[in-house]
Amino acid sequence: MTIPGVNVTIKGSTAPGIATNIDGEYSISVPDGATLVFSYIGFANQEVKVNGREVINVTLEENAQTLEEVVVIGYGTQRKDDVNSAVSTIRTKDIENLKQTTVDQMIQGKAAGVTVSNNSGQPGSAVSIRVRGTTSISGTNEPLYIIDGVPVSGDATGKSMSGRPISGNDFSASGGAGNNAVSPLSMINPNDILSIDILKDASATAIYGSRGSNGVVIITTKSGKKGTGKISYEGYTSVQSLYKKLDVMNLRQYAQHQNELWLAYGFSEDQLRPEFANPELLGEGTDWQDEVYRTAVSTSHQLSFSGGDENTHYYLSGGFLDQEGILLGSGYKRYTMRLNLDSQVKDWLKVGANVNTGITNETLTINQSFGGIISNTLLQAPDIPVRNPDGSFAGPTDNALNSTYFNPVAEALSKDNKLIRKNFLGNVFAEAEIVKGLKYRVELGANTEFSEHTEFTPSYNWGVQTNVSADLNERRQNWYSINIKNLLTYNKVLGKHSFTILAGQEANDNHWEGISAYATGFQTNSVYGLNLADPSQSTVTSYQGSASLYSLFGRIIYDFDNKYGLSASYRGDRSSKFDPNTDNQWGYFPAVAVSWKLSNESFMEGTRKYIDNIKFRLGYGETGNQQIPNNRYSSLLVQQNSSIGTGFLPSNFPNPDIVWESMQQTNLGIDFTLFNSRLSASFDFYKKVSDSFLFQVPLPSYLTGGIGQYGGLDSPYSNLGEMENRGVDITLNYGTKGTGDFSWNSTLVFSKYKNELTKIQDNLSLVQPVNLNGYISYDVTNTELGSPIGMFYGYIAEGIFNDLDELNNAPAQFGNSVGTGAGQTYLGDVKYRDVNEDGVIDANDRTFIGNPHPDFTFGFTNNFKYKNFDLSVFVQGSYGNDILNLTKRSGTANAQLYQNAFTEALNYWTPENTNTDVPRPVNSTSANNIQISTRYVEDGSYVRIQNVTLGYSLPQDIVSKLKMSRVRIYGSAQNLFTFTNYSGYDPEIGSFNQNQLLTGIDNGRYPTPRTYSVGVNVEF
Repeated sequence: MTIPGVNVTIKGSTAPGIATNIDGEYSISVPDGATLVFSYIGFANQEVKVNGREVINVTLEENAQTLEEVVVIGYGTQRKDDVNSAVSTIRTKDIENLKQTTVDQMIQGKAAGVTVSNNSGQPGSAVSIRVRGTTSISGTNEPLYIIDGVPVSGDATGKSMSGRPISGNDFSASGGAGNNAVSPLSMINPNDILSIDILKDASATAIYGSRGSNGVVIITTKSGKKGTGKISYEGYTSVQSLYKKLDVMNLRQYAQHQNELWLAYGFSEDQLRPEFANPELLGEGTDWQDEVYRTAVSTSHQLSFSGGDENTHYYLSGGFLDQEGILLGSGYKRYTMRLNLDSQVKDWLKVGANVNTGITNETLTINQSFGGIISNTLLQAPDIPVRNPDGSFAGPTDNALNSTYFNPVAEALSKDNKLIRKNFLGNVFAEAEIVKGLKYRVELGANTEFSEHTEFTPSYNWGVQTNVSADLNERRQNWYSINIKNLLTYNKVLGKHSFTILAGQEANDNHWEGISAYATGFQTNSVYGLNLADPSQSTVTSYQGSASLYSLFGRIIYDFDNKYGLSASYRGDRSSKFDPNTDNQWGYFPAVAVSWKLSNESFMEGTRKYIDNIKFRLGYGETGNQQIPNNRYSSLLVQQNSSIGTGFLPSNFPNPDIVWESMQQTNLGIDFTLFNSRLSASFDFYKKVSDSFLFQVPLPSYLTGGIGQYGGLDSPYSNLGEMENRGVDITLNYGTKGTGDFSWNSTLVFSKYKNELTKIQDNLSLVQPVNLNGYISYDVTNTELGSPIGMFYGYIAEGIFNDLDELNNAPAQFGNSVGTGAGQTYLGDVKYRDVNEDGVIDANDRTFIGNPHPDFTFGFTNNFKYKNFDLSVFVQGSYGNDILNLTKRSGTANAQLYQNAFTEALNYWTPENTNTDVPRPVNSTSANNIQISTRYVEDGSYVRIQNVTLGYSLPQDIVSKLKMSRVRIYGSAQNLFTFTNYSGYDPEIGSFNQNQLLTGIDNGRYPTPRTYSVGVNVEF
């Protein structure tokens, strides 16, 4: 196979070189004794002495080290040394030891400027990824993924499509579905990945226009290489367990606590529960954490075949993952297949295809919810057994003992909550060289998914807690996205001048539809289906929609003398989200970046032994956002049923004036190496401004009439304000050189940003509520001008009233008089700060009480190799962020009987126990003592030993006798240890269903497990 575009230069000469033509031919004049240097991206350089010859043919060899110098950028590739923008690259070797379920989880701590938070420890759940902070307050903040050329949104909530969950009723924190977003990348097998390139600044992402505002993650999967075919297998088995338990009361403590609460609430001693007369004689009772959490086992198998000849390359793989969750009733199975194929069918024509299919079968639990399994686990009373003597599930035996919490084992094992997803993703392409240096490429890509969600709650009798008739929710959703690209690329070298010019057209078409049905009135729990329910009680809803995006773009990359670089791009997007009768559909996104390779200047030759590869980068770009529901520029109709018939009413306030949300970013970067390139460093400083962000105006109910009821209207979407992020990204890498027995490589990434809301229309209130008990929603965050978004919002607690004079002279607490009666304030109650100094504590005294945004995050990767042993240690962490611990609020409320509590709730205030921060018990779940306040805000900083892997490769002489090329065995530990002061399960909370305004709130999050794995890599 001939290679066009190979650079041929004369070693030591300043004369410009030449490039081979389409047939791999070249002609160059050389002086006597010259040495030719042949170089091409992805291949090792070769030096050949001429020695008087007139014809020199050279065969270049692929070089893995050289391949690492290639960066995938928008619609093309570039040598890493020539990139003018801020781009981070993650290679296979950087993530191969991380035994994570999805690709997005593996990015955590591996790229500067990229903050990754696992929103849940449930297998297959979504993560939140922020590239250089938060860009939008209502649209998605997740990056765009480009998987082998196919665009995939990182938005797990589908805001730009149906906006409906594929599991659960809704994504809101005021409902009971909890954190139910699932990863959009769960169908991709991490073992298939070759590289991940993250475009961070707008000068790099603007080529993707409206879809690049949150950063772009370009994933390239593996392909075959020329040579003998290779068979690779990797398999591992893991055991997972709860990292730590929370301290809740055992039965003795619970009985004593219940007796004390009974008396504190004003009941008489003769009404105490007789079974609790002597708490010290009781046993431990039911440890619900031991009953609900389990040691989970996971297995994974991956088999791949790859190879090729001079013209054709192939890669075929299949994978299977079976992962139990550490919570009963949770689990995840995945089946994947991938085929990557490309062929040089003619000297001028290359064709290929990349196809991936995946099926997942997930068993779900409800978490991050007042009714979730974790809340039930922590607060269910220990005097209730798991099962009755007859084997049936137990519950409270008397209505007087009933509470809002249920037997969590029965919840986990009796209910069916299953999600099946079937996904196909791939593309086909053809690339033709029209004339020398000019290539035309056409790609047709598609991504489609079919999902089936079944949620069945059987009829049951768990003591006095009953469900008379079983309930069934069935959801079916499917969508597809078709993407077509036409690209013209022209490469030209003229002496010291190098040009790459790109012109392109792209069109994206999305369609979705779904159906949701509810049924009840079943005759049995054994067999269920919509046809077996009472039809008079069944309901069915359906929906469908479509959206499209049409784009034109161009880019020029220019380099002069390998010293000065320029990149400039321009893209126009036309979106169906905006009014077609105006010019609002079009958005335009320019970008420019320049670079200067200072070390390549002749006057820097004397410094190269100390510091080398100095490069300055400066870039500016604009991107946009159009992630809102469909047709909000017009008024939509909804069917309304009534006693006089069926009709149609408007369902929303239209706004034909809504326009693109825009983002402008400026980036200044410097790269350099020290100590003979052993130490490399990269520093980037950026400013990112989001303007006219799209948000649904929070109008009061008296204006909207109440959503979805009797003519109520959805609030309009509008362009409301402006937000700014400033930050710095730092990457340091040190690696040994040479061919000795020992090698070492370390990479430190550091990310810091500051977020600020700089403009908001009419000082709109952007508070966000969370439902804490099933019927009362509390505001927990607020976003105000001049502050970061999503700040924790509540009262400042200044201790507990211990002195009656102090109480009498204090501001009136919520208008209550001083006294011991119901609705009064007395000694032992929480003292709140009068923020506005009006002499009264009320809702006007709520203020910011915590910041979920970290001061900085970091990742530190260390790889060691000694002879046949390899060791990898990965540490990552976050510093300066706060957590709102609503689980602690529930566990220390002392607000009602018959539910368990944390052991610290025993240390409540009494006249004899005044040295405490737990207030006196008050028999009310809406007591002022448990208002959202600083009492529940904790430091969320942590340092985690995320992964330790030790491997051993069998000696080559032994392996070759086995007809193999590689055998490696390894053991690894994931989430090995976490250093933190946070009192909950896990300081890594993430965002509730990727909602950036509900970040860092622990309301019963599924904890991340500790994982131990053993595995083997085999190659033939």
